[in-house]
Amino acid sequence: MRGLGQIAYRRRRRAWRSPSELITFALYFVCGVLLILSRIGHGVISEARDGVADLTAPFLEIASAPVVQVRHTFERLQAYAGLFHELDRLKRENDTLKAWEWRAKLLERKVEHLHALLNAVDEPGLNFATGRVIADARGPFLRSALINLGRDQGVRVGYAVISGTGLVGRTIDTSASSSRVLLLNDLNSRIPVLVGRAGIRAIVVGDNSAELRIEFVPDGASLYPRDEVYTSGNDGVLPRGLRVGKVVGSSGAFKVQPHARLHDLNSVSVLFFDAPALATTDPAVPLARVLSAKPKSVRKMDIAPPPTSTADLKQVGGPAASSLAAPREQTP
Repeated sequence: MRGLGQIAYRRRRRAWRSPSELITFALYFVCGVLLILSRIGHGVISEARDGVADLTAPFLEIASAPVVQVRHTFERLQAYAGLFHELDRLKRENDTLKAWEWRAKLLERKVEHLHALLNAVDEPGLNFATGRVIADARGPFLRSALINLGRDQGVRVGYAVISGTGLVGRTIDTSASSSRVLLLNDLNSRIPVLVGRAGIRAIVVGDNSAELRIEFVPDGASLYPRDEVYTSGNDGVLPRGLRVGKVVGSSGAFKVQPHARLHDLNSVSVLFFDAPALATTDPAVPLARVLSAKPKSVRKMDIAPPPTSTADLKQVGGPAASSLAAPREQTP
């Protein structure tokens, strides 16, 4: 019995000493030592790792070049395949726009004919001056901007200020060469507006946030997201039809997102709209001044020609063409 145990022990020792097991054990041992040294941050291991990385980096870069090229090739093929779908979509959209263009021209001719039959008088065009925002004031209770247009350029208190996308605010103080503009989102801002196609009357109120509140909505009126909001002109100060923003949010918590980027204003335009109510906001303006009359003190270099088309109106802030189109000759 004792002899059998010795034979089994000798067999296990011979099996342990086989080359493969010895190599495996040595590799495990080396890995364990390297792991311990790397955990304690030994300098020799760090230098060796960096040296190996430097030696293998060129070979890895060469080996990865074909893989990167193949990946870029697949990305290009996918982009080309997507371009065919995009081209088909653009063709369909172009066909739809052509149909709408024909319909718009037809409606335009119809409107001109009705204007001629009714002998209707269009509202006069507006003069304007364009300047830069030179400073802005932001605080817990203040949202205003300072522009480089003043009384020398014909600016008065109460004038509407617009950007390339919509209404920015109105002037509240003017000096010889500068004016302060009360922005739409200021706590003191109150703008009477019309909402949606139904022309629901409401008041847009600023609260120093990025969006505006809608108040005094008539009972039973229905608002919908993405409804356009534009000035109504009921205050007798701002012209009718200036784009304010669009309705966002859900029922019961609707707000207005301004079209103008009130936090990033650069160039703005001041509209010379001398409404009768301007005599109360700026006593320096006589009540007898005609709407949109060009101030005598305005220099020609500061005044652009009055808008004469819808495209021109978009360049000065996108007011509604129905309310700010240039006057046309009446058809007898």
